[in-house]
Amino acid sequence: MATVKQLRHLTAIVEHGNMHKAADFLHITQPALTRSLNTLEDLLDVRLFDRHSGGMHPTPFCFEIIEKCQQILLDLDDIQRAAGIYQNVESGELAIGVGRGTRELVLRNSIPEFVSRHPNIAITISEDTPEELSRRLLTRDVELIVAGVTSFRHLSEFRSEVLTNVPLSVIARKGHPLASKKKIRFKQLAQYPTITATLLGPSHPLLNSISAEIGTTEPHLTCSDFPTLKDVLARSDAWLISSEFNCKPELLSGTLVKLDVTHPSLQTELGVIEIDRRARSPAAQKFVDILAEKIHHADVR
Repeated sequence: MATVKQLRHLTAIVEHGNMHKAADFLHITQPALTRSLNTLEDLLDVRLFDRHSGGMHPTPFCFEIIEKCQQILLDLDDIQRAAGIYQNVESGELAIGVGRGTRELVLRNSIPEFVSRHPNIAITISEDTPEELSRRLLTRDVELIVAGVTSFRHLSEFRSEVLTNVPLSVIARKGHPLASKKKIRFKQLAQYPTITATLLGPSHPLLNSISAEIGTTEPHLTCSDFPTLKDVLARSDAWLISSEFNCKPELLSGTLVKLDVTHPSLQTELGVIEIDRRARSPAAQKFVDILAEKIHHADVR
């Protein structure tokens, strides 16, 4: 029977492309890695790589089994991580992915409280696009994602827990040509630059409505840094669909204003996205409890 070590060696060779890089990654010598591979091939009675002067290439059989090997290793890592967590619930690590536009809500309200209550749990936060966060969740680089759930509903590997409905507004600078207008329609906004919507997924009903009215939902500007995004808003005639919470200081100071746009779909669901059928760790549960508590008491409009 193949050992876990042999499976790790095999996946490292495939992922790194050659024995030298794989051996460096595994912190073992190349001869030791070669012996491990030869033993595995003898055990399975099948070639896993074609060797030639230019290097080595996985055989069709190797390609067929490598995803299963990777999944076995991921599942084993889950078991080992869970065992360590349950041995000491008040220590360990928690990695969270945050959707663009939810960072302010998560960082300002939930993280300080979590750190205060659980100082021995190291927490890592990654902010990125839904596509990149999905990849990180699948590879276990993060345990959960906090974001607009519509961005992830089409992915069968995930489950989502909705924590709240977040009202959305159309935000622009003070003095914007439409700032004094009433009952603005999206087709009136079409002549002005659009900045990436923050909490909306690609299938959100609001984007479908905008597309029907103005013919496109493609942004003129995509920005991953919210302070920079708000600075662009304040210095141009661009507009943004966002929760007012993300722009609260600027709205209070008058730098940015809410345009008079109403639409039944001007809201989105904020929640937690996880791998389906994967148990939530105690640390993650503690974080979700605090997040739900803070969202309940916070004005996320």
